[in-house]
Amino acid sequence: MKVEEIEKLLVKFYEGTAIESEEKWLEDAFRTGEVPEHLQADRRIVLALRGSDTEAEDVPVGLADRLNRMIDAKAEEEQRFFRRNRAKRNWRWIGGIAATVLLLIGMAYGIANFGTKACPPTPQDTFTNPEDAYRALQATLIEMSANLNAGIEQMKETQQDMAHINQEIRNEIKR
Repeated sequence: MKVEEIEKLLVKFYEGTAIESEEKWLEDAFRTGEVPEHLQADRRIVLALRGSDTEAEDVPVGLADRLNRMIDAKAEEEQRFFRRNRAKRNWRWIGGIAATVLLLIGMAYGIANFGTKACPPTPQDTFTNPEDAYRALQATLIEMSANLNAGIEQMKETQQDMAHINQEIRNEIKR
């Protein structure tokens, strides 16, 4: 029995592609032959999975009862969880119906009032004197221009600060 053959069969065994005869041969090799130290863990795994482990540990007394109690407790917990969520599902269902009804009422109201309202009113002049309108427009445009220029100035200052910070970072990286 060669160690290389055992290692190849172990790979196939762990991948699940080994056929029954290869698994049987691997089991026999581990049960009867001397196994190198680095394959001892694999030996225990293969023998335990194949059901021929002679060093199997005893099952503690009462383990089955404890496992059954744990399973029952988890089943009860699951039932409580689903019962509690059933009420939430009912409220979601009722909320969905209410939202649909409100949507339909809103659509019906919109359709009913669609034809009754005329086009929006045309805008009326706010100034009677065109010169007053021109002065108001000119004042508004000057104010907008001043605000825009102030914003542009702030952007230039920020760009200069960013360029300075980037230069400092580049200098620190080069060091």
